[in-house]
Amino acid sequence: MNLETNKKKVTLVFTTKKIVNLTNTFKDKNFENLYFKAMREKDIGSLSEIIYNFAEDAENGSKAFKSVDEVYDFVDEYMLENKKNYEEIFKEIAEAINQEGFFNRKMKAEEMKEKMSDPFSSMELGKVVEDSVTKAIAQTISIAAEQEMTKKKFLNSKV
Repeated sequence: MNLETNKKKVTLVFTTKKIVNLTNTFKDKNFENLYFKAMREKDIGSLSEIIYNFAEDAENGSKAFKSVDEVYDFVDEYMLENKKNYEEIFKEIAEAINQEGFFNRKMKAEEMKEKMSDPFSSMELGKVVEDSVTKAIAQTISIAAEQEMTKKKFLNSKV
């Protein structure tokens, strides 16, 4: 995928190594969840990190940017020249990643649209359930202990 301004042309090159590096940078295990969460939240910092990690100079294949700060400037120019907003850039990149098969699986257009808009699609349900169960058990133990103490106080007051 190419992103081009009057001053610079970059190619986004998706590789497993780059994806692993990104997930490590963001301390996440699932690139697909990471990407769509950043997209739904319109996280410009994440968008810039993603572009920074995937971007190669279109002419010679070398790293396109020296820092993420350069990416911010590039994104501003890209949006201005191409009349695009952050959401559209996220969408373009998501479609390219999907086309090349670097999400968990290739998705159809409807699935992509759902992922882009569904706030629960990147939620780790197992973790949510585990946290809820742990909290419920702790509350149950607390209530049981409180009832036991009340019962003992009541029995001791009878004596």
